[in-house]
Amino acid sequence: MTRIDICSAMDEETIARLQTALGELGFVADDNWHDSPIGIGLSRYRCDADEVSVFIDAWSVDLAGPELAVQRIVSLLSN
Repeated sequence: MTRIDICSAMDEETIARLQTALGELGFVADDNWHDSPIGIGLSRYRCDADEVSVFIDAWSVDLAGPELAVQRIVSLLSN
């Protein structure tokens, strides 16, 4: 399991890019209320056998999951 800090919780642009990256890579939220922007709390996304979690609190946004899945998401975010 790999965990990284993505950005500040106030960085709405990066959070929107994260949600777009998850969708482009085929990750789908465990529940349907995540069709709206990612909110505060823990959100889980699945793509085939991979599961990643996004945790947003008042200060930061964290991404955790299998190393290769996290690397694919971060790579897409950095482009």
